[in-house]
Amino acid sequence: MGTGDTFKRGFNMAEACAYIGGISRPQMYRLMGSEELRSYLIGNRRYFLREELDAFLERQVQRDGSSI
Repeated sequence: MGTGDTFKRGFNMAEACAYIGGISRPQMYRLMGSEELRSYLIGNRRYFLREELDAFLERQVQRDGSSI
């Protein structure tokens, strides 16, 4: 991947909250606590993989029986 690539794979907390629909940080922590959403730490900063966020959204759609 070169410097001109715009595909972002990891999101910080604020970006992840916005990516999955603008949920609040407390809601994001509840999802992490219930193990519905995985994250990882680098130092003291928490990040989320795009793939994990997309998989979470797909699970939510399947539970609702709705489609995006």
